Amino acid sequence: MNHAYRVAGNAAHGESRPVQAIARPHGRRRVVACAALSTLCLASAPAWADDATSGKPLFDTLHLSGFSTLGLTYNDNDSAGVVNAYTQKRPAENGVSAYLDSVVGLQLEWRPLQNTSFVAQAVSRPSNDMQPELRMGYLRQQFGTDFAVRVGRIRSPVFFDSDVAEIGYAYMTVRPPIPVYGDVNSFNGIDGGDVQWRHAFGSTAILVQGYFGHDGYKHYFYNLNPVAAADASINGIAGFAVSASLPSVTFRVSRTWIKDYTFRSGAIDQLNAGLDDASGALTALAANPFLPAPLAAALRNQAAGIDGYRNPFDSHPIYTSIGFDATLDKWRVLGEWTYLDSRSAIVGKYQSYQITVGYTHGNFTPYVTYARRDRTSPAYGAGALSATGLNPALDAGLAQAQGALEQAARFADLSTRSASVGVRWDFRDGMDLKLQYDRITTPNAMTPGNFAVSSLPFKNTVNLISATFDAVF
Repeated sequence: MNHAYRVAGNAAHGESRPVQAIARPHGRRRVVACAALSTLCLASAPAWADDATSGKPLFDTLHLSGFSTLGLTYNDNDSAGVVNAYTQKRPAENGVSAYLDSVVGLQLEWRPLQNTSFVAQAVSRPSNDMQPELRMGYLRQQFGTDFAVRVGRIRSPVFFDSDVAEIGYAYMTVRPPIPVYGDVNSFNGIDGGDVQWRHAFGSTAILVQGYFGHDGYKHYFYNLNPVAAADASINGIAGFAVSASLPSVTFRVSRTWIKDYTFRSGAIDQLNAGLDDASGALTALAANPFLPAPLAAALRNQAAGIDGYRNPFDSHPIYTSIGFDATLDKWRVLGEWTYLDSRSAIVGKYQSYQITVGYTHGNFTPYVTYARRDRTSPAYGAGALSATGLNPALDAGLAQAQGALEQAARFADLSTRSASVGVRWDFRDGMDLKLQYDRITTPNAMTPGNFAVSSLPFKNTVNLISATFDAVF
């Protein structure tokens, strides 16, 4: 069966489309995610808009569609919550909760002209107290048969499935694997735009996309008591994606550069103040005229090193993704490799990958997934905060600041791995039920990974059971 999910704007893979009723033909065709299918749709506009003109009444050119997921999870760990993104105010903690996967989204499209459309999409999640959040709001203009431009807010195109990460019906599993998507889900939109070029070469559809813009969101630090959010700002986003869709497989490569990724909060201000005090004390000590010149110079260098620790989570990341989605008769295989170079010593560099295999029998698709993210850069060390051996009070302050910074570095380690098994049941058009078991773990009890953890050490394995009902309408 083949589900042509006409949903959610797919910034990386195609144009915005309203959700439609889904037909399920028989034979060798398969469940294919929206992210892959929309690459194959080379038409400049949906079929319903072929005759859209400015002469039609307003309501004849307005189309409302949507998606929803009702999800329940059971988490067996009383010291680690599970989150899909660091924008999630309420983690899925020990016991049963609806916070991890539940979401409802509405999309409105107005097409006043055949090649011109305005799209708005908003979602609400129980994990964020059902506050409406704008995911898309843009103008799309088609130029000829191959080029299109979108200006406004588009969904994030950073990874293979990041633009459909909230649309449960659009992918085979309950959710994209947390070790791969747990950080990029935090910025789920870009205020800016993109340029798309699409062309068919025989049975191969090519989509080339360049995107740019900025974003901002509330980033929750779960280790603070009470939990507090920082203002995250992402400026200077620029990237490209290239997709190639053949009859049985879609490949996608993307690379994204971010000029400045900054975090500001009261807790970070306090850390900066402590570092400033330590740097100032070293500078004052270096000014003592009785100190030997080499020692004074070493103290000034140490103070300069401490100044470099301010705003430790600020970075200039580069994201790289290579993924595929393939079908062979009743089998479906998805895979993705990603690399994050944060260009920040405390955040580090990470390599991640995931592989998912599913097999469809009738209306049921059992599947298995393995995903892993590993830090590839050395562990962070705040060597400039080492004791001087000259002033006990100063050395005590340096030790305190060093402990705080190294603790922050431990909480910034995203190393996580997961193994999942589940089944999807497409019991009627546009609706499915899924049941999934995940075993999610980190390298050790001092590495929180993508968990919401209040203190270290912690029990670093979560057994998660999820049941979801997905619908598009």
